[in-house]
Amino acid sequence: MKNKNLAEQINQTIEDIWIILEKKERAYTNFKLNNQQYVLLTLVIRHPFSSPTELAEQMEITKSAVSQQLAKLEKEGYIIRKQHVEDKRAYSIELGEKGLLYKHEMNAFNQQVSEKYHANLSPEELTNMLSALQKLRELLE
Repeated sequence: MKNKNLAEQINQTIEDIWIILEKKERAYTNFKLNNQQYVLLTLVIRHPFSSPTELAEQMEITKSAVSQQLAKLEKEGYIIRKQHVEDKRAYSIELGEKGLLYKHEMNAFNQQVSEKYHANLSPEELTNMLSALQKLRELLE
């Protein structure tokens, strides 16, 4: 019973950290994005030139759901759809002007959070935490 409670506390703590980071990030960047748009932009930043199909697979949602969100992001200037040279039916997603600004602000926010980590945790604590979180991720995948 004690281990189950500990696992629940770990899950709750991870959720709490995620919520705190989400709130602080949104306040810092001041972009008006819904959760799917936030995830899509994050994926485009991490995996430039992805196709809508690849993005849908990574998010585990339908291609039409991704297409709807991409259309909104494109209209707002966050992304650009680039047609493939060889296959005119296919296209990839790249950051637009507002998307590049979003990426820049996200990098600044992440730098600020990183500085807090380094100011308050030892290198050993950071290494141990990273290792434990990576193990948890692998376990859950």
